[in-house]
Amino acid sequence: RGVPQIEVSFDLDANGIMNVTAADKSTGKSNKITITNDKGRLSQDEIERMVKEAERFKEEDERQRLKIDAKNGLENYAYSLKNTLSDDKVKDKIDDGDKASLEEAINKAIEWLENNPNAEKEEYESKQKELEGVAMPIMTKMYQAGGGAPGMDGGMPGGMPDMGGAPPPGGGGAGGPHIEEVD
Repeated sequence: RGVPQIEVSFDLDANGIMNVTAADKSTGKSNKITITNDKGRLSQDEIERMVKEAERFKEEDERQRLKIDAKNGLENYAYSLKNTLSDDKVKDKIDDGDKASLEEAINKAIEWLENNPNAEKEEYESKQKELEGVAMPIMTKMYQAGGGAPGMDGGMPGGMPDMGGAPPPGGGGAGGPHIEEVD
């Protein structure tokens, strides 16, 4: 008689909503309460608004990404050329006139980058083409003269352009490697 018997059940669903039911066994009286965790959660309307905003800004984000890629491309190209020029293996293989004009073009490009941080993608690409127009003939002349890339001694072994040093296709020359198959 003196001790109440109350049965309490907790039910938690996938959405984080808890249903608590309490029933007094002696009287049969029961109560139910629902606890939701709305604090810190986004409502469905807020989620839909954010998705619409993301779709609206998707095109602008893509333009911005392409612009940044073009800027990074120009910056990387200019600095890699600068590093190549300062490499000991390359330094002596470019004549002073070409080296001076290439250094001037690189410095102009870097200065332009610093002064135009918000330029458009097309402007960055145009500046890179301009720098390539100065650099390509000089670098090509250096490689043809046997300069090679840093870390390479000379050009391609066997003369790549006309395949002059390679054996004729299909004809395994006597001087070639001998391969023996072993099981």
